[in-house]
Amino acid sequence: MLEARISFAYGEREVLKNVELKAERGELLAIIGPNGAGKSTLLKCLVGILRPRGTARLDGVELTSLRPAERARLITYVPQSSLPQFAFTVEEFVEMGAYITRGSVREALERVGLWKRRREKVTSLSGGEFQLVLIARALAQGSRAILLDEPTSHLDVNHALMVMELLNELKGEKIIVAVLHDLNLALSYADRVLVLKDGEKVWEGPSRKLEPTVIESTYGIRAKIIEVEGKRLLVPMKG
Repeated sequence: MLEARISFAYGEREVLKNVELKAERGELLAIIGPNGAGKSTLLKCLVGILRPRGTARLDGVELTSLRPAERARLITYVPQSSLPQFAFTVEEFVEMGAYITRGSVREALERVGLWKRRREKVTSLSGGEFQLVLIARALAQGSRAILLDEPTSHLDVNHALMVMELLNELKGEKIIVAVLHDLNLALSYADRVLVLKDGEKVWEGPSRKLEPTVIESTYGIRAKIIEVEGKRLLVPMKG
């Protein structure tokens, strides 16, 4: 289990205020909230990019006390996707994740369906394909938990669904936590949802129990949630 209770500030500006989080294998935890809520900061605190106040433990091990190489064997961070700057091959790029932990590059690329394209340059890939490569690099690291910051950002519908289906498969093997800006993807794929606003946790629970009133108070909109073929969908309302 990944569990944390952390606060974080940039100088005088408090960004996270005693935020509690719990995530475990077998479920996909989505973190949602408006811009500036502290979602990305929370992930960066959990993986050690930022140093928070409080505790963050994975299977009882305090993450904040570990050296980077030790932490890499336990938890992996997939940042928001941006276009690659250097023309590494797909295989070379994924090898960067396996460098410390000596994970299997081939297994990781086969898992995302890109082994046959391993010799192509990452600069030739579409945004959705590159996102799959980023996830393959995380898998090659072989850690117990993967934290992803907006993994579907800027992707077309097909690739966004492909990424979410992959994360849904992986949750049986690893702890999966994803910051999502698409509320319908969160409702459709997440088992549990954590809602942040102004650096504070305002709601956490099963996605099936998330009510429109929480969305309305968090985002300042009117909304309703409907069910279509077993999936819950958010419908914004006028006025």
